[in-house]
Amino acid sequence: MAKSNHLKLASQPIKKAMVVSHERSGTHFLMNTLDKNFAYISRPWINFDFELGINFHSAQAVLNFFKKLHNKPILNIVKSHHHFSFFSKIIKYLVDQFHIFYIYRDPRDTMASFFRLIKHFDWDEGPRVASVGDFIRSAPRGGILRYQKEQVPDMLNRWQDHVESWYNYARINENITLIKYRELNLDFDNTVKKISAILDQPIDDPVRPGLHENVIHKGKGVVGGHKEKFTDEDYQYVKNKVSDTMQHLGLPW
Repeated sequence: MAKSNHLKLASQPIKKAMVVSHERSGTHFLMNTLDKNFAYISRPWINFDFELGINFHSAQAVLNFFKKLHNKPILNIVKSHHHFSFFSKIIKYLVDQFHIFYIYRDPRDTMASFFRLIKHFDWDEGPRVASVGDFIRSAPRGGILRYQKEQVPDMLNRWQDHVESWYNYARINENITLIKYRELNLDFDNTVKKISAILDQPIDDPVRPGLHENVIHKGKGVVGGHKEKFTDEDYQYVKNKVSDTMQHLGLPW
């Protein structure tokens, strides 16, 4: 978490901002967009992660953390990669205090980027295997288990379970805003203007952040980069597993 002396407060009341995602879904791209175009701060961000030293499996402990920020006009963005189930018991409080944005990305690009990230770490963050094809078929393991409540068969199912958990709630609660990475990347100005309406912060000329600003291990950040990594068998595996999910999420094949 950003140290207390690094937290910046607005001079007037403002709803705080929280960005949630599955890893490698454009998290910092969205955070930096909120920074460049609106009142929020993407660096330092409030990192809702292991360094906080709280019991994420206790709804009361999670609530106690967020109540430390209660009604404070903090501009630093909260970042999380946790499954919705970690917040389900306190979500009404969170949406009262925060604009919550959930950004999601084509699972093929997500997996390709995540595969590269895991290989970059020098600790046991997740399955360290030879190819993206092996990666999407591997059971989750290591440090990434902190973001999920239950085990799932493989990394592709983990993406599906994570995205579905937030998507399903957002469909019944307009206080959670779903952002497609594809649209933020390829239709930046119009997507930012939609965010502007949600935040009630007018903007005329959206400013696009640099691709690698504040990013944890630089990736390519492109749409369709999976084409360099996937085999025909890998594509068939993805299609069999998550094509229905991709369709209702509005992610083109």
